Amino acid sequence: MSRWADLKAARNPNSELQFLPLLVGQGETACDVGANHGLYTYWMLRLGAHVLAFEPNPAMGRVIRSRFGPALKDGRLTLFECAASDENRIAELHIPVGHSPMAAIDLNGSVSGARLVDELMVYCRRLDDCIEGDVAFIKIDVEGHEQNVLDGARRLIGASRPSLLIEAEERHRAGAVASVRATLEPMGYRGFYALADGLHPVETFDPARHQRPEALDGQGGSAREPYSYVNNLIFVARPNVMDRLQGWTPRRLLP
Repeated sequence: MSRWADLKAARNPNSELQFLPLLVGQGETACDVGANHGLYTYWMLRLGAHVLAFEPNPAMGRVIRSRFGPALKDGRLTLFECAASDENRIAELHIPVGHSPMAAIDLNGSVSGARLVDELMVYCRRLDDCIEGDVAFIKIDVEGHEQNVLDGARRLIGASRPSLLIEAEERHRAGAVASVRATLEPMGYRGFYALADGLHPVETFDPARHQRPEALDGQGGSAREPYSYVNNLIFVARPNVMDRLQGWTPRRLLP
């Protein structure tokens, strides 16, 4: 992925990238869990954050090393070439033909129907065992493995109360949204999702309406016109971040 593609993605009015300036800022630490080719890493670095990127796919790891060599060298970026999970172990990573960005630990709907080109053994580690100190923001995009990531980060989340952007889809794992809510809401988090008219409380989220399979394109990656499809949820516990979100109106915040 090129810088041009990073800029193009940020200009998509339906992209949750637009919320990054409200969720993380200069000098703060942010985690990119499921970093892929580094789209979120790029923008978090642009915002002045210190980024901890987790990516188990060796091909994507090479992309990150190639793209962000200076940031890796000067310490603004740390790359963990492993999957984040709920225990330290070795697991099988499933990579579909032509869709390596959709590589998954859990063999779910996003990859099970594809002809697999590779199955790699990768290391899994808990975020609680990898990270010390305060973390302001965690982005999680792990194709159905998000609950495992949260379970392996309970100490970190309880201590830092980071804002979270989590991909949670019923097509990846039944009950995904309810499971994430059940974990975070007792810890003092409020959840939101974004539509064209602004942010809505997660209590009004309905998978049958907001995650209709027929809304997705043939690749299963983005919504077809005139449909909308919500795959990312925002969870916030810090009062200052809550104030920024509640004051937000639909507009572009990134260049």
